[in-house]
Amino acid sequence: MTKKISFLVALLYAVNAFSQTDSLSKSLEEIVVTANRFPQKQINTGKILTVITREQIEKTPNVNLAELLSRQAGISVIGANNAPGTNPDIYIRGAGTGNALILIDGSPATDASTIRSTFDLNFIPLGEVERIEILKGGQSTIYGSDAVAGVINIITKKTGTKKTATSLHIAGGSYQTSQVDMGVYGKLNRIQYKGMFHQLTSKGFSSAIDTGNIKSFDKDGINQRVFRAEIGSIQGMKWDWSTSAQLSKYKNQLDQTGYQDAKDSKVDNSNLQLRASLSRKISIGSLHSNFSINNNERNYLDDSTDLNGFAKYIQSDFVGRSYFSEIFGVFKLDPTLQLYTGFDYRWQNTDQYYFSVSEYGDYSSTLSSDSTKITIGSFFGSMVYNGKKNLNLEAGIRVNNHSRFGNNFTYTLNPSYVLNKQFKFSLNISSAFKAPTLYQLYDGYAGEKSLKPETSVTSEFSIQFLGIKNTSARVVYFNRKINNGIDYSYSTYKYFNYAAQKDNGIEVETGYSNSKINLSLNYTYTKGTVNTANYEFDANTYSYTIKGDTSFPNLFRIPKHSINGSMGFQVNKKIYVSLAKRIAGKRFEPQFQAPSIALKAFQTTDFFFQYKLGKKASIYFSLKNILNARYQEVLGFNTRGRNYVIGLRI
Repeated sequence: MTKKISFLVALLYAVNAFSQTDSLSKSLEEIVVTANRFPQKQINTGKILTVITREQIEKTPNVNLAELLSRQAGISVIGANNAPGTNPDIYIRGAGTGNALILIDGSPATDASTIRSTFDLNFIPLGEVERIEILKGGQSTIYGSDAVAGVINIITKKTGTKKTATSLHIAGGSYQTSQVDMGVYGKLNRIQYKGMFHQLTSKGFSSAIDTGNIKSFDKDGINQRVFRAEIGSIQGMKWDWSTSAQLSKYKNQLDQTGYQDAKDSKVDNSNLQLRASLSRKISIGSLHSNFSINNNERNYLDDSTDLNGFAKYIQSDFVGRSYFSEIFGVFKLDPTLQLYTGFDYRWQNTDQYYFSVSEYGDYSSTLSSDSTKITIGSFFGSMVYNGKKNLNLEAGIRVNNHSRFGNNFTYTLNPSYVLNKQFKFSLNISSAFKAPTLYQLYDGYAGEKSLKPETSVTSEFSIQFLGIKNTSARVVYFNRKINNGIDYSYSTYKYFNYAAQKDNGIEVETGYSNSKINLSLNYTYTKGTVNTANYEFDANTYSYTIKGDTSFPNLFRIPKHSINGSMGFQVNKKIYVSLAKRIAGKRFEPQFQAPSIALKAFQTTDFFFQYKLGKKASIYFSLKNILNARYQEVLGFNTRGRNYVIGLRI
């Protein structure tokens, strides 16, 4: 490990002519909000924070949010390049799905009906995103449950400051894909307003890989529409308020099993987001309140005559409701010390229905929101010190009360120091937790009401190089241990708390950027093991029994080594071109009681061209996976080959 760290530190100096196309290429004077829940210069926080701006989004060949996130250091988004409508899974630093908290404008976005409460990124059109702030490490003290490996705050475009402004984005490309984004922004007296519409259609391609060269696998496409409206107060008012509503619906086809087609398997997805906020400036700081509703509905139907297995008809319906409210204040106690404190309350419920028809008869099961519900109430507080001699410190604690498992608490300690305006040293020690989901607690077959929360302790140490204009580089070492991780028992057929999961690794981000050139490079090394129950098959009872425990690598579908790089050039005032490279090392597909299946390493190369038609319009062309690399992110399922997108932005 010492040799690896020495090599990576040396790498910072060797490649400091590169620049990360995120926060590292921006001045550390840039204001961020996700690190501590209040505006703060990035140089004043020791947390590992990445910022993706709107300008960077528009100069990238990535076509959806999941694909954009998968290019960031320490993040793997499995399914980002599968068939349209595939629900992507987010993994940060080796932690399993559900351990990365998604925020939309600062409020949690979860799906209470899924096994791990994971939120579907397909519901968020990239064209509606103004900015993304990615905060890594255990962040439960600030953000509560699920923020075990990090937080992704998706900040939407804001209401207008002019009387009326409009935007239009039209794109089309491979797989008979077409996309339209339209927006209107403005103000009326003391009110600002915004309206947005997004439509995406694609014929797609077969989700499952046709290894038998049958050539009759049907295409699995998507049809999506998103509507968003927001109104709020104009800037400069004592009382700042806003309210928004977004409705996202999409239908897509899917193949439920790798290598095998399902001709009539489809799903209807819908998401309703409602949000209201109110804040007021006071002499010593500010007071804030937020309320949000996040309702999800998924309806699966598979009535294929060629269904895999014994069932001939399957219908399953899921409804998840998540409600969130909070009140907090930020108080400036003196020029160097700020206090952030408040409380929040979360409640969730779900309704679920399953019905199947087979040769053995009909089968059905239900979960009712009357009994399938939980609440979490939390009190939190943190002190942030920004010294005049380049020393910064954050210390905080959160106390939680869960309606099922009772009380727990988390903490964070985060000092940082800037040395001679050349280096920034940061240490972060934090605990986090993930509450058991409604499915894990209440499912009639696999649920276990006595489950405890998954708890973790994460330590991070980072060195950031600041010494050359337009150049920045960062090395981060992280180590995380999860206790009471929730796993499925093949002996009792229920969820249970296993012993421990350990992950550690290194992230390197480095580069250079000016008005003409933008070069970036990031590298991630991740290693992890899990310790859980060991199963032995009993031939007499045709069942599994637990015999002690076992340890094995837990980086399923996640590469141990990954590299992302890009080179962008502003040829002249009108033309911008870039090349992007992604390299993912060998990964493994898990199998129960059998050796994991190795998925081959792969590389993809993307090209992007943009031409400005004037001050307010541009056209672009993106050619992705130029070399037509064939690879699998999930065993048995296709990924996109060579494909293109042509678009117009006004």
